[in-house]
Order: sequence, then C-alpha cells, then structure tokens
Amino acid sequence: MRKLVIFIYCLFSSLLQSQVKKNYAPKVNLAIETYAFLKGQNAAIQKITLQFPSLEPNIATAEKSSKVLFRRAEQNIEYFLEEELGNSEFTKLRNGIDSLLNEQLKEPIEREKYALDFIRKVSDRPHSITDTLLLKGIISFAYHDAPHQEMNDGHINTFTTKGHPKADKVDIKIPIPKSWLAEEAEMPETIQQFTSYHGKGNEKILILVYDLPANNWDIRLNEQSISEMIPPTTDLIRCENVTIDGRQGMMAEVEETLNDKMKIRMLQFMFVQKRKLYCLQGSIGPVQISENLKFQMKKQEPLFRLIATKMQID
Repeated sequence: MRKLVIFIYCLFSSLLQSQVKKNYAPKVNLAIETYAFLKGQNAAIQKITLQFPSLEPNIATAEKSSKVLFRRAEQNIEYFLEEELGNSEFTKLRNGIDSLLNEQLKEPIEREKYALDFIRKVSDRPHSITDTLLLKGIISFAYHDAPHQEMNDGHINTFTTKGHPKADKVDIKIPIPKSWLAEEAEMPETIQQFTSYHGKGNEKILILVYDLPANNWDIRLNEQSISEMIPPTTDLIRCENVTIDGRQGMMAEVEETLNDKMKIRMLQFMFVQKRKLYCLQGSIGPVQISENLKFQMKKQEPLFRLIATKMQID
C-alpha cells in the first residue's frame, strides 16, 4: 500500500469527483472534506492496529492529546450534514466514503515503517496537519455547538490594527478564533472583518471605527441615542451597558432587513473615544427574512462577548 499520509489526501480527490455534480454550499463542502479526512484517518489507525498490534501503545500516545477534539469534530459534522442533506442523502454520502475506504485499505500495509510514519504525523494532532483549510475545518466543527470554547481552549490568533492602512491613529488588539478567516472589507469604516469556518460560514466579526461629526462629539451612548443612529430598516432588540477595556460603552442587538427578502442580526459593542465611535460587531446572516435568528444568536453571543471583553485599545 502507498504511504498512508498520501492515501488520506488521495481520498479527497476520489470523493470530490463523486460529488462534483452536487451544488452544495461552501460550508457543506468544507464539512464533507473534513469528514472524509477524519473517517480516513480513523480507518488507517484501525488498519495499523490490526496489522501491527505491537504498535498499539504508539497509537494510544499519538491520540492522547487531541482525540477529544477530533471525535467532537466528527460527531458535530455528522449532526450538521444530516440536518443539511437529510438522512437519506447523508447515509448515501457516508456509505460512499466507507466504500472508498474499504477499497483503498483492502491491501496490507507494505512496511511497518509506513505505519510508524503515519503515527508520527498524528502524534501532535491537529498541529501535524499541514493543510490549512483542513485544520480550520476540524477546529470549526469541533466547536460547532459551542463556538466560544474554541478561544477558551487556546485556539486563538491575535489581530492588531498597528500599521493597518485603514487604521490611522487607531491601535486596537483583539483575539480571534483560529478557525476564522481574516478578510479585507469594502466599507471604509470597517478596518477588518473575519468570517467563521475559514470564510465558509455566515457569521462575521467586524472592527469598525467612525469619525463623529462635530455636532456629535459629545454624544452619550444609550438606548435613545442608539435608536436614533440606526436606519429605519433596522429594529433595536435590546441594549445594555458594557465595559470595554475599562471604557464605558453599550451593547446593542439589532436586526436589519435587506431588500425585503433577507436580514442580518448583529451584536454591536460600542464606545466613544477622541471623537471616534468604535464598534466591534458580531453578526449572523444574511438569511431569508422568514428565518428566526434568535437561537443562532444565543449560540454565538458568548463568543462575541468574549472577544469584546478581551479587546484592547491604546
């Protein structure tokens, strides 16, 4: 058998060729690719255990540090795909992966060295995975049911505005979940935006800074002033006082209607400093206007709040 690491990645091309006619959403495609990898890796480990029983202690050591993360990712992907594709379509997909695995793994592993090489690759999982998109997919779906836990478990990148072309005289530092993709934004007020599931999700985090007009330099943020700032197509759901890096501010939950067909729901953490309005915005959407985003926001809110509480401004 060819080296197991190569086999795992070759599974992708075989699987994607069989799914090429499917018009899946990007997040679903990411889930399928990640699921194929996890299933392939598990099958390869089982093959090694059966063919080389003496390596079982090596496998146990290799799996120890990240077994929970990988198991959570696989289980969450199964729940997600079954919901997105339906039971029948997901069963067909899973059976197709199993069939490919059985075909690819029917021959014995040629050398014990190949098995050992594979075990070494997973010994520091997920850091042993060199494919960035794959790593992001695993981390994303491992925390699909509790997004804030990704940061609590230390999967963090730190973004700073220092030297950013759109952040003149603005020095902000915030932690961002490692699985989110940093992207440039078109709006001049948006310094940076980040999208969940490595750019495949519909959750975003935006850093916005507005220059206040002269007649608003002394503005006080409260429910009334915020309601006056939002456009007529936006509903103010709730407000509350918050503290951001020692500064008094406001959190507002709003829902904006787009073209009478779509909508977006946002949590906006705001404060005023040196004639500027700073806003850290976490959003979900756009989605169909008939969709209820209350549950999705409840799931994302702990993450948005965690980022806001760790935001640093100089």
